[in-house]
Amino acid sequence: MKDTGMIRSLDSLGRIVVPVEIRMTRNIDIGDPIEFFILNEEIIVLRKYTSTECTFCRSLDHVTYYKDQFICNNCLKELGDPGRLSEEAEPLEGPAEDESIRNSRRTKTEEMSQRLEKAMAEHPYANQKELAGVLGISQARVSQLKRKISATGK
Repeated sequence: MKDTGMIRSLDSLGRIVVPVEIRMTRNIDIGDPIEFFILNEEIIVLRKYTSTECTFCRSLDHVTYYKDQFICNNCLKELGDPGRLSEEAEPLEGPAEDESIRNSRRTKTEEMSQRLEKAMAEHPYANQKELAGVLGISQARVSQLKRKISATGK
């Protein structure tokens, strides 16, 4: 185990702040789910939660674990088709590339909020636990997203 030299205290609600340096090096964003593991009586391990949905299309059907990522069969076939890249992808140049990337990029929270809204529409009588199962996220994350959706007035 590697010692970081960073020490944090629990607040009055039992929360702890994960230092920004650790979040950055481990690619953990605000709102990302974290898993807890207990190794022995003295060691608790935190790890960024990885759901079993496809990394690219978020599908839960026919998912394969490949190089630390879950990928569905459809996306795996597309990735394995080198002809697809030359036919469909044209590299953008200059400032237009930056602009298109900025416009197409949504935050994970916005994307997950949209997925939750869709799941709630498809399963109107589902409870929070069932919605969490459908989306492959925790019940707490469903609760956070519901609060965000209601705060935006949707």
